[in-house]
Amino acid sequence: MNVAAPVSSALLAELTAGDEALDRGTRGPKTELDLLRATDLLGAPFLPVDGGKGWGTTPEGALPIFDVLYVLGGASLPVARIYEGHVNAVRLVTDHGTPDQRSHFADRVMGGAIAGVWAADSEHAVTIKDVALQGVKAFASGLGDVEIAILTAKTDEGLQMVLADVTDAARFDHQSWDVTAMVGSRSGRFDCDGLTLTSTMRIGDPDSMFEEPAFHGGIWRILACYAGAMAAMARLTHAMVDRQGKTDDSLIRHRLGEIAMESQSAIALARCSCLAAESGQSFVSPIADVLFAREAIEQSALRQIAMIERLAGTSLHQTGSQLGRIARNLGLYLRQAQLDGKLAYATAIWTAGQRDTATTVKVWNNS
Repeated sequence: MNVAAPVSSALLAELTAGDEALDRGTRGPKTELDLLRATDLLGAPFLPVDGGKGWGTTPEGALPIFDVLYVLGGASLPVARIYEGHVNAVRLVTDHGTPDQRSHFADRVMGGAIAGVWAADSEHAVTIKDVALQGVKAFASGLGDVEIAILTAKTDEGLQMVLADVTDAARFDHQSWDVTAMVGSRSGRFDCDGLTLTSTMRIGDPDSMFEEPAFHGGIWRILACYAGAMAAMARLTHAMVDRQGKTDDSLIRHRLGEIAMESQSAIALARCSCLAAESGQSFVSPIADVLFAREAIEQSALRQIAMIERLAGTSLHQTGSQLGRIARNLGLYLRQAQLDGKLAYATAIWTAGQRDTATTVKVWNNS
């Protein structure tokens, strides 16, 4: 990969070394996020006019941020998850915020604040009542470390994005994250009840976050994290077999080839989906390309994990197994919302395209 300069091998080594402590839940990701703060990664997604490099917010910055997410995914999926949310938040404010909102947000982030997007509701959906928010957000990744987040709130006009300070510890519920994977992401519930809403906190119009191709197309950033994790698992599996002195076994070499193939396929699909969404280089449409890639990478990851389990055996389930940790974290991270709906949407786009004979002979669209 053409790894972006700020993601040095030393930084990746430190992120990888801390991933076990995150997995055990003995501490949060502050140490790892401080490492990101010490680089240009927090500010890099902003447009150059706002002091950034345009990584993730401009077509020419798509592949650099792809590389960053890819290598972070291989080092620590919880950290990659938080950083991907940070990039998503910058993109949404860049696309929908006013110049003043963009400027104030950039100042906060350039000063070291981690941003996030908390869109999942608990059974108490977040709404706007008078001049305050009501309800509770679920699956708030980076809870306690993310300082400013885009919260989504239901209104009669649609879903409204709200940019809010989320540092009030009295609103945190870490105990709700009762799972065996992605422990280091420090996800949990955030109580929005009574959070005062000002006019400057509203980002864009209701439902503006659903504008395409950015909404579904932006899933490519998560796919970059998946691909990085799959590449790491392939490398670790090869290293394990090499230590065991079994690389000459023809069956094991065949298994290794299949594991590597799944990894390489995921990288290619994720990279193509990045280009489809950000540069218009699509086969079907940017949205369908990304959503089909998401489905294919999920299936590829599940096949890869199953083959690794056969090779690694019980060692994959030992506490402290780096390979087992990545497999568990990836298995959970793959569980995004409405997966069947995403595939159905992509299929509908593809089906409509089949009625136009011109689209069946168009191999690559650079328009």
